[in-house]
Amino acid sequence: MPKPILKPQLRRKLLLIALSCLLLALALELYTFGLHADFPGRLLRSFFVLFVLLSLTVLAIVPGVSKAVDKVLK
Repeated sequence: MPKPILKPQLRRKLLLIALSCLLLALALELYTFGLHADFPGRLLRSFFVLFVLLSLTVLAIVPGVSKAVDKVLK
């Protein structure tokens, strides 16, 4: 049986981040520009930008800083 690429906990976190980024990008694009011909392209770009920024922050930067602070304080 093949081993899963992502652990279930990480997959759940990524799905939650993706859903929140999609909703945020959708609200931002609709509020700012409305529905025009290039709406799907702008929505896709803003989703990927938000997804990369939020996932890096939640999954890499915050735990890394937390480990570094714990190491310095001990």
